[in-house]
Amino acid sequence: MKSRAAHAIIALMGLVIAALSWALVYYSRDELGTQAEKRDEHVTSASAAGIEGGRAVVRLSPQSQAAAGIVVQALQPAKHEAALEAYGVVANLQPLAEGRGRYLAAVAEATAARATLAAAETEYRRMQLLFRDDRNVSEQAMQAALARYRAEQLRVSAAEQAAASIRDGIRGAWGEGVTQWAANPDSQTMRSLLQQTSFLVQLVVPNELPRVALRKRIAIAPATARSNTRPASLVGASPHVDAAFPGETYFYLVNGVGLRAGMRVVALFGLGGSATGVIVPSAAVVWHAGKAWAYVKDDDDSFARYEVLTNDEMEGGWFNTAGFEDDDEVVVSGAQLLLSEELKYQIRNENED
Repeated sequence: MKSRAAHAIIALMGLVIAALSWALVYYSRDELGTQAEKRDEHVTSASAAGIEGGRAVVRLSPQSQAAAGIVVQALQPAKHEAALEAYGVVANLQPLAEGRGRYLAAVAEATAARATLAAAETEYRRMQLLFRDDRNVSEQAMQAALARYRAEQLRVSAAEQAAASIRDGIRGAWGEGVTQWAANPDSQTMRSLLQQTSFLVQLVVPNELPRVALRKRIAIAPATARSNTRPASLVGASPHVDAAFPGETYFYLVNGVGLRAGMRVVALFGLGGSATGVIVPSAAVVWHAGKAWAYVKDDDDSFARYEVLTNDEMEGGWFNTAGFEDDDEVVVSGAQLLLSEELKYQIRNENED
């Protein structure tokens, strides 16, 4: 009897424990949910984003700015030489090297053929004199020497035509300036190109660029590292177009190592004069939707997002002539946080819709 009572008490205690555990989980879940809602409400109340005047604006209280480490910097006026950009590619010189090899071989063959022709001509003239001098050689021997002389003339003509044809092919693909380097076995420029201490770059020149600017010394840099510039000089017109960009094409010689065949490059052609604008610091730029942006402080608690043009990269940032004033304050620390707040606002609005 006592055993049954003990078992009943144990079973009752198990039920009580199970009920208490369920209640703990249930009420804890509600409490955690409430805390999450309160946290969301706190973030929402700390910042707000929206569109004002057609521009993305983020509002953040001064206290929240300090907590988030928002730092602004006033833009300073700057001047920059007026210039036009041109894009291009580092030429692959393997076809040129192969054409140069064929041409020099053909020239060597023609030179050897001319030496043989000279010997054949000398022999023929000697046989002709002997024949005329009381027929000291037979007419058949003289005719054989003449036949050999004429055959060597044909061989020289064929070798010279082969060399000229190869040179014409090089000129058709690379232009006269490059062809002169390739045709000269002692060309130091050609040697530097083959040793990759210099590079040949084909640029697509904008139609609005004055042609007098072509012969000026320009700066060329890889499209992905615009600050890594190096000087370049005009070689001549290129016979080929660039399918990626419209415009006339020209070859430029770039001295220095570090480029690769097929690499996209950008060049700056100085136009004289200068433009006035500001330099937007690199620290102020955030990237979104494939474009560069910077947040300008409108008043104590609002920041507006402005597009930054990245055509003219300078030391420390990008030169812009429009969109910014020289007394604007841009966010140089915390700009990514402002962009995140703006994107959260957009997502929240999409969910509500």
